[in-house]
Amino acid sequence: MSSHISELEIMETLRYYFSSYCCECGASRELIIKINGNRFKIIRLLAENDLTFVYLLKAIDEVPYRNRNFFALKKITCPFGDIESVSEALQEIDMYKMFQNRYITSCMDSQIKQEGNGSKIVNILLPYYSYGSLQEIINKNLLDGTYISEKECIRLMIGICKGLQYLHDPKNRPYDDVESNFNSSTIIDTNDETDALLLNNPIEASTIDIQDNHKISYSHKNLKPSNILINDDHEPVIGDLSACSKAVTTFTKVPDIEVHKEWVSSHCQLEFAAPELLQPKIGMTVDSKVDIWSLGCTLYNLMFGISPFEREEQLNGTPKRAAIQKGLFTYPQQKRYSQTLLETISKCIDINPSTRYSTKELLAQLDTLQNT
Repeated sequence: MSSHISELEIMETLRYYFSSYCCECGASRELIIKINGNRFKIIRLLAENDLTFVYLLKAIDEVPYRNRNFFALKKITCPFGDIESVSEALQEIDMYKMFQNRYITSCMDSQIKQEGNGSKIVNILLPYYSYGSLQEIINKNLLDGTYISEKECIRLMIGICKGLQYLHDPKNRPYDDVESNFNSSTIIDTNDETDALLLNNPIEASTIDIQDNHKISYSHKNLKPSNILINDDHEPVIGDLSACSKAVTTFTKVPDIEVHKEWVSSHCQLEFAAPELLQPKIGMTVDSKVDIWSLGCTLYNLMFGISPFEREEQLNGTPKRAAIQKGLFTYPQQKRYSQTLLETISKCIDINPSTRYSTKELLAQLDTLQNT
């Protein structure tokens, strides 16, 4: 039997997952989904992970929705009674609303749907970036035997760093923009059969107080090539804020460390995670420097087609986690990239957070490289 999945089989699968709030239109049985009254055609599945699916949608009304024709729908299924998954989905929506910046992706719309079995569906409508992500660039270079220029590397890293600075430094976030964006709340969509369920299992459509959080530093915590999208102007855009949360955490109890490790294992990719994020200790404070480590690993991957600690494992057999904790990695022999750029990466991938770059310092260094 062939392992090839036909387009018909894919569409039948989509019909199953969207059967409770899709309508089928026309002879081709197109799948049409409504999000807060706006109609979209489901084109195809883009990605999936456990109970999260991402679909490509096309607006089908005569006037383009939010001046766009195509969108990415992130559909999160929260099982009945799993309050934590609902809270995390709502926090992700809040993160998109809080960070209004050209280098950070934004939430176009959101919706919570209560299902008849008590589970909840959280829909997050996001911009669709047809140029893909840095991961697509890396994959193409590997297939074609090509590489990205140092000039282009620096340009992309400056854009990503500007996005991170917006997350890390609350002084860079205009309060008026944040406040007005929070006026657009997530709509809870129910029917007569499920209204009663909400009485016993209420949904709070916002998880944060913007009065306090406007003063707080945040970190992405899962920065990696697949989470850096490329917009139509070929600028980098930081995507997937599902792991984004307050940057500063001080660990005072062993149980807190165990809870943190479990969270990291399900939200962060090992190859790009900072050592202090993976293995915190009593009395240790983790802050926004974890994103600088991830950014250095991302730049390394963009340049050489592999993350630094994957390469260390392949070359010397050192397990990735052990290599990360010790900061063990090397650079391939090459003449494409300057020693100054390699030194910049090394200062990002520094196991000591206190001597690692801040976003401000890294931006200054990248500006210097760009103008050299």
